[in-house]
Amino acid sequence: MSLKAELKALVDELDLLHNGNPWPKEVGMPDFVTAENGRQRFFARKTREELRKFSTTLHQNRPQNSLKIELERFEQIVRQAVADMHAEGAFCEFDESDPKDVLPTLKLLIDDRLAGISNEHTHYFPGWTLGMERGAPFSIGPVTFLNKNDWINSVDFPSQGKDHYLNQSEANYRWKEILKNALRKPNDDSPLEGLAGTVYGAISQCPALVKVTIRGYELKFSRKLARLVCKTALDAISLGFGAPECFQQQALQDERLPPVGSDSIVETNGFLWLPGSTLGNRIPSLPLERVSRALGDMANILAAFSAILEALTEPSNHRHPNLANRWATALDWFGEGNRESNDAIALAKLATCLDVLCCGGKYVGIRDMVVHLTGTGSDTQVIRGIRPRTLGQLIKDIYDQGRSQILHGTHYDRLESFATERQHAAYVARIVLIECALRLLSYSGPDEDKAFRTI
Repeated sequence: MSLKAELKALVDELDLLHNGNPWPKEVGMPDFVTAENGRQRFFARKTREELRKFSTTLHQNRPQNSLKIELERFEQIVRQAVADMHAEGAFCEFDESDPKDVLPTLKLLIDDRLAGISNEHTHYFPGWTLGMERGAPFSIGPVTFLNKNDWINSVDFPSQGKDHYLNQSEANYRWKEILKNALRKPNDDSPLEGLAGTVYGAISQCPALVKVTIRGYELKFSRKLARLVCKTALDAISLGFGAPECFQQQALQDERLPPVGSDSIVETNGFLWLPGSTLGNRIPSLPLERVSRALGDMANILAAFSAILEALTEPSNHRHPNLANRWATALDWFGEGNRESNDAIALAKLATCLDVLCCGGKYVGIRDMVVHLTGTGSDTQVIRGIRPRTLGQLIKDIYDQGRSQILHGTHYDRLESFATERQHAAYVARIVLIECALRLLSYSGPDEDKAFRTI
């Protein structure tokens, strides 16, 4: 069906609803839009189906350099434009063969409204870090970590907002001062006036804010990408440090994280023991001096990570945006594997990290990729002890005996231990991720999915 035919089907449905026909029997409140001229246009189930078809075709055929916007938000703009023109009678006697085609007019109206949307947004995400931003802002690629004081000093509200918000202009112009005082007294429950009270609730729970600027995206889509980039930045630094607990100590506020600690209560022979308490891995233990020294020691690795983060925000400026995105997706699986409390599920996630880097290939493909990247032969013994393993055997354990059998239900006993396999998988995946990032920095080959096997 042509685009014009899809528009005709949509207009016909709107005409049926607004030419005296009764509202169809549907569950829920009527779905309507108020047009620019004040009239309402209703969208029944069938109307919404035709709207989705028309919007999808428009969305899929937009120019490559257009504003990046998700289909759902794009459909809202199309719906409003269609409602405005329908309420004005622009579609009267509209026909697919009519030389006075209104389709270009509608497309121009949609484009004008898209052009009016701001396409540059700077996002801030409260989060936890290892503390590298305590003394001054710390940057990796396009991402910057700030402590709360530095963030407060770097931002402000427009004068119009400070003049009118909650009718508390005096407090609004002093919002930075009020907020800083409140942050110094976290146990003081006194209500905060004006803008300071609103901002306090957003930033008080985390010690840092993670910042990134996204260009060329609509606001909601921009935030989605910004969150992925900031999460990748935190996980990349944790990858560099290497300790699994870093992935729990560095995270965005909205991450699914384990508790800071837990309590245990036990009864034996009819009597209680005293309750026990255990701290988890959420609390950072490294002093700032060691964090700073470690970051300095991994400068070459951070440069490789920075280039990948730049590719996520500005893919047109990177030679291999697809490989950078693939690497970041693999890192996401690696980070989730390290945050996972269940060893079997963690093993499956860590093996999936290798699977994403390899772009399939199963055991043999992953084995060959690891052999290539590490320079270690498949028959080389890499684990000693009571169950020695060659590199090839280890990869087979991780992928075939681990990931595949766990996900396919062969392993279902939740008391079966996978702690050792998890450690081995995390060790191999970390080496491979870092090596791929370093080689990608100087790679000049094609940007194809299986490149990490031979990079």
